Amino acid sequence: MYTTLFLGLLGSLGHCVGMCSAVIILLDRQASFQGSRRSWLFAHLGRITTYAGLGFIFGFFSESIWFLSTNLAGIQGSLSILFGIFAFYMALVFIGLGRSPELWLTNLVAKWGKAFRGLKSPAPFVAGLLWGLLPCGLVITALIPVMASLNAIQGALNMIVFGIATVPSLFAVGWLTQNTISKTLSRSLASIVMMIFGIQFAMRGFASLGVVDHLLIGNLMIW
Repeated sequence: MYTTLFLGLLGSLGHCVGMCSAVIILLDRQASFQGSRRSWLFAHLGRITTYAGLGFIFGFFSESIWFLSTNLAGIQGSLSILFGIFAFYMALVFIGLGRSPELWLTNLVAKWGKAFRGLKSPAPFVAGLLWGLLPCGLVITALIPVMASLNAIQGALNMIVFGIATVPSLFAVGWLTQNTISKTLSRSLASIVMMIFGIQFAMRGFASLGVVDHLLIGNLMIW
């Protein structure tokens, strides 16, 4: 769960600020959102509810595969390596050295945008539910360790933690986008942490597959 926590906290600094700023502007133009913290609270609650649903679905899917498979270590190891690759790639995206995953989903993002702009005075919670469905590379990255949990309930809880962790950055999106120094520092910090996560999970995956040995420091497993 700590993975999705730090992914949400630091990843949102490097990614959500740019990705969701347009969504925040669109919602802020709605009369029901102007000057209403309650509306924003319900919007974020709706977004986190969608994340929880996605976490449950992906966790249930991986749990079902686990029941049908006899190679649990192989599944978790492969998913850990996949997360490591995604995390490292997202780290490059944060500092402008990679193509953001949403650009590979242009048609899907366009359809989402059309549906979102078509909302007329939406109820904040409903707007939040749809907001959570925005095709987002960071959300995709978060869903990979969710699948590695091999548990539907745990997957939902992980995504709730992830969603809550993104809230501070989204509330500060205006300041972060206008302050060049803070934006550069936050993205650099997020990139470094994501690279560390990527390396750790990739090595943990290779260790699960028996390619390398697990690294322990006392009772703490590094990978």
